[in-house]
Amino acid sequence: MKWKYDIKPDNDETVINVFQSFLRLKSLYRQGWLQHNVPENKTESVADHSFGIAMLALLLCPQELDKLKVLEIALLHETGECIIGDLTPVDNFTDEEKSQMELKAVEKILGQLSDGKRLIGLWKEFEHETSEEGKFVRQLDKLEMGLQAKVFTKLGNNDASALIKSAQQKVSYEELKKLLEFS
Repeated sequence: MKWKYDIKPDNDETVINVFQSFLRLKSLYRQGWLQHNVPENKTESVADHSFGIAMLALLLCPQELDKLKVLEIALLHETGECIIGDLTPVDNFTDEEKSQMELKAVEKILGQLSDGKRLIGLWKEFEHETSEEGKFVRQLDKLEMGLQAKVFTKLGNNDASALIKSAQQKVSYEELKKLLEFS
């Protein structure tokens, strides 16, 4: 697992401790980009990715969905990576193993908060796609990857083309699929 630097939460104040956990995402490289030969100095962090999804959520959230809930899920969807890192298929974990590790990490971090159960529930809506908002953010997760891959391709990294293709296959919402064609 490649980090720019590694810090551990160390504060007695719960909110600061949780915040420090999330700060770790700013130093965690998106491992898939490194595996596709994107140089470290151009590779986004997991926090960069989460920001991208939150912006897409703000800009694209359909009126029939709860925008605040969509934004909350977008901000929380990578919580587990604060502890377990950015696992990719080359790490050889099954989807179930990865999901269980992430759940334990999410519970450890968000369970400290007074509204932790609610926040954990929002994360689960994304993880298991049990709400329309969770399903929508899952689609944004794939869309953001595809849009970022197009940026890396424009910067001369041809390995990113495989990730564009992957995003095109995984984004199933027609209105979002179209955005991959125009970027």
